Amino acid sequence: MRALLDYLHTYFLSEPQLLFRCGLAPGRLAALQSEGRAPLPSYKVRCAGAVTSYFGEQALDGELAWYPQGMAEWLIEAEHADAATLRARFERRYRAELARLAEQGLPTVESIGGLDEEWAHFLAGAYGVCTRHGRAEQIAAKGAMVALIDRLTERQTRPALPEPELALLRRAVDLLDEAEAWFAPHERAASSRARCVDGVRRQYLGGGA
Repeated sequence: MRALLDYLHTYFLSEPQLLFRCGLAPGRLAALQSEGRAPLPSYKVRCAGAVTSYFGEQALDGELAWYPQGMAEWLIEAEHADAATLRARFERRYRAELARLAEQGLPTVESIGGLDEEWAHFLAGAYGVCTRHGRAEQIAAKGAMVALIDRLTERQTRPALPEPELALLRRAVDLLDEAEAWFAPHERAASSRARCVDGVRRQYLGGGA
C-alpha cells in the first residue's frame, strides 16, 4: 500500500487537489463525468483502517480518487464545451499526433477499435493509468508505438534485426518511454512498459530495464 500511495502522490492528482486546481465543486466534476465531458478517475483506493493521534483512535472507511496530471487542463476545456465538441477536439489532437509521427518517419496506424473506442477508454480513465499525463497526444503515440514495436519484433526469433529496423525500433521504444506511465507497482510486470520498453531494450537494444 505504501508503494502505491507514493506512486500516486508523485504522478497523479488526488480529487481534492484536482478540484482545487480547477476551482470546481465535487458535484460539478461528477456532472461533467456523467455528461461524457470528463474522464472518470484512473485509480480508486478503498481505505479501511484506523488513525491514532493525541485524541485517540478513530476508525476510517472511505475511497480516494486519483487523476492524471493532464486532467486539470482538460477540465478547464470541458467547462466551456459540450461532449460532441470535446470528442472532436480529442480526435483532432489524436490525429495530429499521428501525422506528426508519420512525418518523422515513424509508421503509425489508428487503434484497431478506432477513435470511438479510444474516446471510450479515455472517458473511463484508462489512459490515465498507462500514459504519462493522460493527454490525447500521448494516447496516440502510445498506441502507435506499441503497434510498431510489436510489428518489428513479432516474427523475430533471434535478438538481432537489420540495422534500419533496429534504428526504427530504438526510436519507437524511446518515444514510448516518454509517453507511457511508469505504472503502479502492482501493474508493472504485466504492463506494456515491461514488454515493449524494458523487455525490448534488454533483448534487442543492449540495455537494461
